[in-house]
Amino acid sequence: MQALFKNFTRIIMGALISTPLIFMGMVTAQAADSTVIKRFNDWTVYKAKTKDGTLCFAASTPKDIEPKNVRRGDIFFYVTTWPKFNVQEEVSVKLGYPLKASSTPSITIGAKNFTLYDKGERAYIHSSLEKNLLAAMKAGSKMVIKGTSKRGTNTTDIYSLSGVTAALKATVSACN
Repeated sequence: MQALFKNFTRIIMGALISTPLIFMGMVTAQAADSTVIKRFNDWTVYKAKTKDGTLCFAASTPKDIEPKNVRRGDIFFYVTTWPKFNVQEEVSVKLGYPLKASSTPSITIGAKNFTLYDKGERAYIHSSLEKNLLAAMKAGSKMVIKGTSKRGTNTTDIYSLSGVTAALKATVSACN
């Protein structure tokens, strides 16, 4: 049952925050009733009201992307909590392009590597590995995400993890 709600969450989150904007380094969710709770260095915490209750999420954008000359859509890393569906700290990545079929996006933090699976322009980690990834994020300083677009372009996005621990705590407490 929890897996069903996680998939539902992914669909709703895709619709809710599918058109984010970056303005002077600040991430602003375009959800109808979302508000910024607080910014923690390179991470921002949001709270959104939906017809299915309140959800909260921490979001960040990459500090660097490669290649720079490729046109991509919005690129974000999210960690979402949605109490109504018993979803806490669900990880998703918006890569800004449709992923190549059978490609394997990945996250590297220090010496730890995590394999993702794709759903269109988004990638997710299997729920059994989320806690390990979140622990690595809290202990690390940077996170590297690699993917391959439908056209075969390999991309690398580098995120700062500065502020992620505080942002994750604030996300959970804002929704509980």
